Amino acid sequence: MRHFLHDIRHRTEYCFALVIIFFLRCLPRKCMQGLARFAGNILWLIPSTRKIVLGNLRTVFPEMTESERIKIGKSSVFHSVHNVLEFFWIGGDPVRTHLCYAMPDELVAQIKEHRDRNERLIFVNPHLGSWEASGTIAPYFGKVKMAAIAKPVKNPYLNRLLNARNREKVEGLEVIFSKGAVRAALSALRRGCSIGILIDQNTRVRDGGEFVDFFGVPVPCSTAPVTLKRYCDAHDIPVQIVFGSCPRLADGRCTAHMEYLSKPFDQYADDREIVAELMQKAEEDILKYPDQYLWFYKRFQYIHPDTPEEVKKRYPDYAVVPGPSFFSKTAKGKK
Repeated sequence: MRHFLHDIRHRTEYCFALVIIFFLRCLPRKCMQGLARFAGNILWLIPSTRKIVLGNLRTVFPEMTESERIKIGKSSVFHSVHNVLEFFWIGGDPVRTHLCYAMPDELVAQIKEHRDRNERLIFVNPHLGSWEASGTIAPYFGKVKMAAIAKPVKNPYLNRLLNARNREKVEGLEVIFSKGAVRAALSALRRGCSIGILIDQNTRVRDGGEFVDFFGVPVPCSTAPVTLKRYCDAHDIPVQIVFGSCPRLADGRCTAHMEYLSKPFDQYADDREIVAELMQKAEEDILKYPDQYLWFYKRFQYIHPDTPEEVKKRYPDYAVVPGPSFFSKTAKGKK
């Protein structure tokens, strides 16, 4: 009976989403952006949203006034909502894709050089600008096969709508899910696909996370890009790690940019040094576009037990010191 009720609820949510998406795609672009502005303002009125956003901004920008943080925070919420609505508004349509997304000609040429050498790329992205664009632009403009790692939605019908009927409308793009993502990503790399990974997430150490500095505060980040690179090197699969993001520029389009690591992969001391450099590149982009970062994500949720007391004071109120199970699978379930 419970399964039946869950299925009814999931189907109802799915039908409601179909109506909303149909309505959204009928809107002119300006109206879609106005709707995003309205929804962003509503989201900003929710106390829990403001608390997370401003807590993060106080941690990263302690020198700013509160009014400056509020201005950045409100704009960040709007950008995040705008990205989601824009993603559904585009719906795989080529005309709308060119209207909203762009890749500079020199970057297209770079991507095609890697493709012609049969060299895969591990794109490492932060939650800045439009991360949906980050998964779309390379296969659409660069004509490379791409696998993007995404978190599945619990509702199976919405999950299919979000991925198979939206993201995978772009030729050459496939979606692999975060559960079992490393194994699926390795399979995609062997088949000649490049990989897109969002690095600035709270990955547990037991799942391959590593604490590195983010604006001077240690946070856990995924080491998956390095793990995939080491596997490929061991199996003679040509691949490079690159950092990329898609900020929204003055013309209103999310425009891709890409950077290589500062030195050859084998010259880094360890995995942590590589992840730290990637996060440093993310910091540089965030400082350029602070209002386009996803500030209402609990980025500073976990405090490493060895963090000095003066650094611990910089964390937002929601931050906690995780238990042993965060660091070790063998500790999972222990009391």
